[in-house]
Amino acid sequence: MTIDTISWMPRPISTTEYDSPKFPGRETQSSDDKSPSFHSALQDVLSEINRLSNDADGKVKQLASGKSENPHDAMIALEKADVAFQLMNAVRSKIVNAYQELMRTQV
Repeated sequence: MTIDTISWMPRPISTTEYDSPKFPGRETQSSDDKSPSFHSALQDVLSEINRLSNDADGKVKQLASGKSENPHDAMIALEKADVAFQLMNAVRSKIVNAYQELMRTQV
């Protein structure tokens, strides 16, 4: 039995990400830097969660229809999808809380 690694872990933050005119005293980023934007990273994570959910649904349907006799694969796929969804929900909650805190900030 092999254990799959999590392939959609966030990438480490580098100090060059903050090199822009918004941060005085730092040089601007070169245009050849191919670091993913927040939008594309979010899309990648959501598509991976969707893929895990669809994979789990397919394995449950195979198990229910009798095409598969291995309930372990279905349970592992369901747990992967559940953990990924819980993580996404926790991150979403943190983002909403941060946004609400910013809106409460008086200027």
